[in-house]
Amino acid sequence: MRKPSSSSSPMTITNLSLSTIYFCFFFISTLLFTASQATSSSPILTTTKQQQNQDQDKEPFVGVNIGTDVSNLLSPSDLVSFLQVQQINHIRLYDADPDILKALAKTKIRVTISVPNNQILAIGSSNTTAASWVGRNVVAYYPETLITGIAVGDEVLTTVPSSAPLLLPAIQSLYSALVASNLHTHVKISTPHAASIILDPFPPSQAFFNQSWTQIVLPLLQFLSKTGSPLMMNLYPYYVFMQNKGVVPLDNALFKPLTPSKEMVDPNTLLHYTNVLDAMIDAAYFSMKNLNITDVVVLVTESGWPSKADSKEPFATIDNADTYNSNLIKHVFDRSGTPLHPETTSSVYIYELFNEDLRSPPVSEANWGLFYGNSSAVYLLHVSGSGSFLANDTTNQTYCIAMDGVDSKILQAALDWACGPGRSNCSEIQPGQDCYSPNNVKSHASYAFDSYYQKEGRAAGSCDFKGVATITTTDPSHGSCIFPGRASISSLSSFEDLTDTGLDGGDLDSSVGSVFLPLQRCKRKRVEDPVEVNQGSSSFNVVREVKASDKGATVSGSSNFNVSGGVKVPDKGMNVSEGTSFGSSGVGLTTLKILSYNVWFREDLEVHKRMKALGDLILLHCPDLICFQEVTPNIYDIFRQSSWWKMYQSSVSNQMADSRPYFCMQLSKLRVKSFSCKPFGYSAMGRELCVAEVEVPGDKHLVVATSHLESPCPGPPNWDQMYSKERVDQAKEALNFLNKNQNVIFCGDMNWDDKLDGQFPLPNKWIDAWEELRPEENGWTYDTKSNMMLSGNRKLQKRLDRFLCSLHGFRVSKIEMIGMDAIPGLSYIKEKKVRTEIKKLELPVLPSDHYGLLLTICSQ
Repeated sequence: MRKPSSSSSPMTITNLSLSTIYFCFFFISTLLFTASQATSSSPILTTTKQQQNQDQDKEPFVGVNIGTDVSNLLSPSDLVSFLQVQQINHIRLYDADPDILKALAKTKIRVTISVPNNQILAIGSSNTTAASWVGRNVVAYYPETLITGIAVGDEVLTTVPSSAPLLLPAIQSLYSALVASNLHTHVKISTPHAASIILDPFPPSQAFFNQSWTQIVLPLLQFLSKTGSPLMMNLYPYYVFMQNKGVVPLDNALFKPLTPSKEMVDPNTLLHYTNVLDAMIDAAYFSMKNLNITDVVVLVTESGWPSKADSKEPFATIDNADTYNSNLIKHVFDRSGTPLHPETTSSVYIYELFNEDLRSPPVSEANWGLFYGNSSAVYLLHVSGSGSFLANDTTNQTYCIAMDGVDSKILQAALDWACGPGRSNCSEIQPGQDCYSPNNVKSHASYAFDSYYQKEGRAAGSCDFKGVATITTTDPSHGSCIFPGRASISSLSSFEDLTDTGLDGGDLDSSVGSVFLPLQRCKRKRVEDPVEVNQGSSSFNVVREVKASDKGATVSGSSNFNVSGGVKVPDKGMNVSEGTSFGSSGVGLTTLKILSYNVWFREDLEVHKRMKALGDLILLHCPDLICFQEVTPNIYDIFRQSSWWKMYQSSVSNQMADSRPYFCMQLSKLRVKSFSCKPFGYSAMGRELCVAEVEVPGDKHLVVATSHLESPCPGPPNWDQMYSKERVDQAKEALNFLNKNQNVIFCGDMNWDDKLDGQFPLPNKWIDAWEELRPEENGWTYDTKSNMMLSGNRKLQKRLDRFLCSLHGFRVSKIEMIGMDAIPGLSYIKEKKVRTEIKKLELPVLPSDHYGLLLTICSQ
């Protein structure tokens, strides 16, 4: 069963080489991958089978996993009845529950049973024990119960490696027992693996099995080839997305339709990938090919998306879960295969049928189900056109009602919202009307919830009300009280009309330092119209406005980082700590330090120690203002817990930090008039300009702006998608806006390439601080030669980070590069594939893949 531990996460980044992670996918402007071969898809491995149903069983299917950590699980007979109503014909159990197997007798439901991990030792050590297990759990029920597969253990190599040596012997012993019972052609046997047994899965053509398991994996694959059994893989695009936010787009993880420029392209095969799951499946095929196994089909034994989680998993939402599973079902039934094998469509078991509310934390662990334990739907799948599978979709009449056991005060608040801002039709629950009785909050809330749910077209997420509502197929109408669902039965939008409800925070891309390896994906993002906000001296068209506290603590306010800017700070500001260049009283030194640093969002590579080292640099140099790029929510949390944090006022609140995979952030010790943020008029990657207006002693005002300009994204066939025009336009747009200020500094990761982009378009009286102060030095802030942490990557030496200034009350006096030294005593192992040989490099760790720039200015 899927587990939260890193050892079994579908794609643990710690096993990936640095260059391969960012080499992964290229998004290019080209034609969509043709689906013309989809109509000629050949049958996949059968899950077998009574002879009369063999043709049917050769077709790809979608099944469900059934976990039993459910407090109100249906009885076996009711469970089977529910499966039949929902037209679910393939299930996988995590054991061989005799009551469920009996209840499945004489149905058309095919079941894969499992050998729990704790039984592998006994079965692998004794042929007699294996024969007894088959007799007790297979022969006793077959063929009345259509047992079509045995899953031996679950993710054994990564969760219980001590049992790994006996895994294949256990499988072989069970197979021998099936042969003795003449069931080996009907019941296939294999073992599910975590995706993390495959290293370098992106791009798929570079994937290979972890060599430490070769002595087990190779003979296992040879056995699967000989017996016609599948390679079982637990594949979760959700974890790939979560562990690679900013690299893997949300749309690709959710199977959403893509324009050609958003497709993922394997640079070695030029195969185009429109979704993450296909790439993971093909990574398994390429890994098998490296071991000369080419006739084993991949069976996805687990895949899904959680519908609820805590704040650390903001993308675990009902809308995303609905979108993923709906699109997954459609994808399988479309029978289009994968780019590498369009003729072969892998069958998939969705994880899982029911929310397992008895699972231990985190919250997401209990919220992977399509249904609650009482059989009411968690959300309504959009699977029109996919036959009769899962009848809880558009073909059925559904209602939204209040859940049992909810506090009446919470229900009342939800009821008030539904009848107020929600604009539900609540006339029928008024005194004297048909649905007034029974006169209690739960009954009235149910009617109001259903009114809203039906009004919204039964759309995903419209029956939630902060977790107090649930979907049911049972008509709650009573007597003369007819619920809206019965009165107006209307179908939901078709699968093709499924709206884009994903959070746009997942639509961002990577830093240029990474994309030049030779570059990561680019993602186009619609820029919302800005909202005009009056801010005194600034005429900024901002998209963020929140207010800071009187004490100058971290700004709180907007819950969406991408919706609104402008942080107004009271005149009192915050006190400046000792040792800063300017004192809050106006008495102090005449210098000011500004730090610009791309902190690198890669979180799997010693992120805590890297951020600690970066914090040490802050304490050493005591910058008055800091401009960070590529700050992730996790990095933000690390910063907040650092000793230096309280010295600064932040442009980003806790809520804002959780709404994006990564972002720019500004910190100031000086009094801040406002923080604001403006999206660029055009950006394929959602880039924006962040501005801080600060007050300097002596009644001087200084504007410090930062950004992360558009990243190059070269990719085949022409390798010319460099977004140079967009980057230049963004630079001009930023400078045109900032140019009206007397004292302004524009810094950040400009992604600038002098050969490609030309000279930076500085207006009159603007200077490039590095060229002004150190004209004889190259100023490379991204250097794969001097930054040994990047050894083995494609050679890249660029002055990507810059300080551009237009100053009248100040002058630039010093600029230096920091963060160039390795962190003492810290190293990491990087695996690099050279032809057929895997080389391991032990490399030092630096604070970031970029060097930081520290500018000092003096008052004139």
